[in-house]
Amino acid sequence: VALNSPWDLALHNGTLYIAMAGFHQLWALDLAAGEVRPYAGSGREGISDGPLADAMLAQPNGITTDGRVLFFADSETSAIRTADLDGSGRVVTLVGTGLFDFGDVDGSGPNARLQHVQGICYHDGFLYLADTYNNKIKRLDPKTRSVMSFLGSAEHGLRDGTGPEARFHEPEGLVVASGKLYITDTNNHAIRVADLQSGRVSTLELRF
Repeated sequence: VALNSPWDLALHNGTLYIAMAGFHQLWALDLAAGEVRPYAGSGREGISDGPLADAMLAQPNGITTDGRVLFFADSETSAIRTADLDGSGRVVTLVGTGLFDFGDVDGSGPNARLQHVQGICYHDGFLYLADTYNNKIKRLDPKTRSVMSFLGSAEHGLRDGTGPEARFHEPEGLVVASGKLYITDTNNHAIRVADLQSGRVSTLELRF
């Protein structure tokens, strides 16, 4: 099976869900059967909610789950969306309004703006977002659809600090472990570590 820019993965109950950016779809790989198939998205680029097979996606880059739904970062629409884990379910947009609509605005639902968000990680009731082109890490409450800036500022750089004092340069990947958020700070060629309680960001020192 030919793939097209697979970008991220999420595992749930023996199925590996794939953010297939090049096809504007989510795919599902049954690990036991070894079978892979499109799961959500018609293959047409856009932002249109609806049944899984009919919805329009736009270069999904990041994917995560809370065990009930898939959350994914739809990068070309600067959107955060959900896809039900029930195969008869739907795609729903939490944040985002249109193809190539973007900005840097905290707020709720259609009032919030992101810019080419790529990384996404679910932890303890919140979604942490790598708002890549805004050089920020933001936090989204999926129940209220409220987005707030958490770390960094619009000014790119490499600086440790707390909350908005920290500087990133196009952060992309996110994962939580032991109360800390690990961030791939791509254009700084660095791994950054944020304490989720204090918001303090440090740079991981790697020794070879």
